[in-house]
Amino acid sequence: MELRIKDLVRRLAWLGYTGFEIGSIIREAIGRDSIDDLGPAQGSRVLRHLQQYERLGSHYLLTYSK
Repeated sequence: MELRIKDLVRRLAWLGYTGFEIGSIIREAIGRDSIDDLGPAQGSRVLRHLQQYERLGSHYLLTYSK
């Protein structure tokens, strides 16, 4: 799960999200910026939030980068 989270963080950065924005997404999911020592429930919440923003960013890129 940790590798998937880090992969999504890299993908979000590539899509143009700043470090602050990514930290805010993680904080929104679990109440803190750090992804160290995540339990299974917290990891799942972070994963879902990051995936949601990755879909939004990808959609935006596909729609407006023509």
